[in-house]
Amino acid sequence: MRMIAAAGMLCIGVLASACESTPVDRNEVIAEVNASRAEAGLPPLRENLTLDRKADAWAQRLRDSCSLSHSKLSDGAPEEWMKLGENVGYGGTIAQVHDAYMNSPGHRANILDPSFTSMGAAAVWGTCPDGTHRVFTVHEFMHT
Repeated sequence: MRMIAAAGMLCIGVLASACESTPVDRNEVIAEVNASRAEAGLPPLRENLTLDRKADAWAQRLRDSCSLSHSKLSDGAPEEWMKLGENVGYGGTIAQVHDAYMNSPGHRANILDPSFTSMGAAAVWGTCPDGTHRVFTVHEFMHT
């Protein structure tokens, strides 16, 4: 049986460039998730490059529209998935967005779901039309 879970959207508080996530920013997002999982006594999630690409494309789309919405979770996911989840949010820093995720029951549930075994992540920076500079983060979670 396949299951899909999407958490709500977070705004904490883009159109400056068309760059994708840098390895440093992506690693920070994954490290924040795995640190929270470790605190809860859960194993770390393995990075999945296919999910990284999905997350990055979606974060760019969010940045370009300067808004939040969820992707169709199965689009771009590896064929072997049994359960998927997604978090989307934006804020001033990656750490601020992660803290907001952890203070949101739905987002926290995705991060701490013991059935998830891998994830993809993205962090894309941009400046919205109102001049605010933000990072848009996306988590793509998977259980196979």
